[in-house]
Amino acid sequence: MKRLVIVMVLVACVQSAFAYISGIAIQTEKNSSFQVYINGQLRTSQPKSFVRIKSSPGLYHVMVKVLNPNDKEWYVLRKDVRVTKGYEFYYKVDFSKGKRPVLQLVRRYPVYSHYFLNPGLYNKHPVS
Repeated sequence: MKRLVIVMVLVACVQSAFAYISGIAIQTEKNSSFQVYINGQLRTSQPKSFVRIKSSPGLYHVMVKVLNPNDKEWYVLRKDVRVTKGYEFYYKVDFSKGKRPVLQLVRRYPVYSHYFLNPGLYNKHPVS
């Protein structure tokens, strides 16, 4: 009986460790739109102002094609993002007058389990 309890606790711990996922969220101003490329593949076919992408831990090459609302020109922003297990990395496109837009890390949010997330909010993609 004691062995069964120990095995059940061990299985629960291992199962919860595999439940963790990672993600990347990118947002821009409402009057601007962008397209996201991850590892060279287009992840958003329609230009949007917010994108959330589910991923596994690893290094990603993120390229964002963004429309600057100040001068109405398209800019390409590139950033290498290292995603760690159990966190969603929230990036925001920062527009400054007279300067190029910059992709800035705002915050890391913990992702507790993929069971609590809505899978319809994500675009699934493989790790390079």
